[in-house]
Amino acid sequence: MARGIMRKIEELSEERERLVAREGAHHASARDQARLGEIDHDLQVLWDLGRRELAGGQVDLNTDLFGRYPVDPGRDAPGR
Repeated sequence: MARGIMRKIEELSEERERLVAREGAHHASARDQARLGEIDHDLQVLWDLGRRELAGGQVDLNTDLFGRYPVDPGRDAPGR
């Protein structure tokens, strides 16, 4: 997987850990909650892009994919 994708995944994962720790200490704000949702979405997108890249696809992280990339776990996902 490209270093750019993995680096971004690591950055977001670290930020997520900080926010979850703040939430666990009951110091999270509404903005923190919203940011956790954004991070979870972005991580799903990045992991999918990484898989696409491993399969031979071209991935460009310089484009703004996150806001335009719907995450659908599929009809066979648990809980559906």
